[in-house]
Amino acid sequence: MTLKKPLRTLCGVVAGALLLVSLACGRPTATAVPAPPRDAAPPAAARPAPEPRLEEHFDGPQLDPAKWAITRKNDFQESTIDIVGGRLRLRAATIGTDDKTVKFHGVRTVHPVSLKPPVEIGFTLDWNKQANGCYLSAGVFLCPTATDGNPRDEDTMLRFEYVGVPPGKNGRSWLWSRDQKLERLLFDEGWPKQHREGRAIGVQQVKLRWDGGRLTLVENGKELWSGPWKGFDPPQAYLYLQMSSHSNYPPRELFFDDVTVSPR
Repeated sequence: MTLKKPLRTLCGVVAGALLLVSLACGRPTATAVPAPPRDAAPPAAARPAPEPRLEEHFDGPQLDPAKWAITRKNDFQESTIDIVGGRLRLRAATIGTDDKTVKFHGVRTVHPVSLKPPVEIGFTLDWNKQANGCYLSAGVFLCPTATDGNPRDEDTMLRFEYVGVPPGKNGRSWLWSRDQKLERLLFDEGWPKQHREGRAIGVQQVKLRWDGGRLTLVENGKELWSGPWKGFDPPQAYLYLQMSSHSNYPPRELFFDDVTVSPR
């Protein structure tokens, strides 16, 4: 049977279309390539650590008189305040001195330091392996007033000290405040009812953290005491590093270092 021309033409068109479909099915399907991701936004700049309000490592050959003033009260056989090996040394001898008085010496900041909370006051004290620490104390005072004598005489203060415990090789710590002559004992390790013999005192890293309504005492990374804090809230204070000794003791020395006052 002979196909008519129009029908043959239609069959050719259909056959051609089928061939094109067949060829297309044999080709791999093109896959859309995703656009390369945009560069991730750079991380926000790390918040810089707050600048310390006071930082002292006693690196110089001598005390900087623009930053520190010497304090002293009552008579000494020897009173030495200097820098030795990158640390502040306080050395006192009191043999032959007045038995009626305790001797005080140390340094204080020339200018007051901001105590706006939250704030952390830090320092390192080396008790220096005292063979006899009886009637010996050392620590830090914060007073809104400046004196070149004894900061214990000021009306308002916060005071943290280590105190020798008889017979003298051990010591204890205590934290105490006075607000307009109203005195308050905050922490004394329970002495003398507890730990009457004291404890070994070595190189002590101390931090006082004041978060407005709370004061925390940290020693060598361990919290010793924390409690509500309503007294002693001056906006600024002078910082004192102090040592005291009773009369008739041979030379005894200890060291301070790494004194800081920083916002938290």
